[in-house]
Amino acid sequence: MKEANFSNHAKKRIGERCSLSQKEIKRILDNDGTVVIHLQKGGRYAHRLLYSIADEDWFMVVQDGGDGGVLTVMPLEYLKGRTPVTAAHKRLARNRARKLENKTGKIPESAPQISQQVATVKNLVVKDIPPFPGWRISVHYISDGRAQIKKLASRTPEDFGGPDDWQEPGMIHHWIKCQLIASAIPLTAIKAFFASKGKITEKMDSLLENLPLTEAEINMFR
Repeated sequence: MKEANFSNHAKKRIGERCSLSQKEIKRILDNDGTVVIHLQKGGRYAHRLLYSIADEDWFMVVQDGGDGGVLTVMPLEYLKGRTPVTAAHKRLARNRARKLENKTGKIPESAPQISQQVATVKNLVVKDIPPFPGWRISVHYISDGRAQIKKLASRTPEDFGGPDDWQEPGMIHHWIKCQLIASAIPLTAIKAFFASKGKITEKMDSLLENLPLTEAEINMFR
């Protein structure tokens, strides 16, 4: 999904409904800090569950998968059960928010000297950071009669696990679905998925077999 940007309506609702700033919400959205709960209108609009550490509460973000535009941000009670959110969804969203907070931290914009010190430290310890916690997913498909390979825009979130965890339908398949929509790859053209990490590469038939697609969504890809 493209980087988040905000409609005037969303900007107004953010100020009214939660303590997070637009910048903070954008950081969470652009760094896989939410959980995709539902796709609507042909799979273009995603309902993304976001946890606000400042508010100690969950919010639903409606985002356009085509241009990344955020349409609105709302508390869960506004949904009135129309979009089911489970306790597992909430735990996952909260864990992602906390991991992102621990990973990036917050540096006061008024203290550039601190930013410079942090940058220096990162340069010193970069060799000790484990390489790429997530998996890179590549899609092999046919376009105009020619074989094509496309890597999805981002690596899988760390808490989705790995290939051994993807044999049954789960959140990884919802994530893959959103990535395919954003990449505009025709579903009927897909021949295989491969997952790679470091020197390991595995063919992942289960990613295609377990995609949560309706008949209408399948027709959209054709």
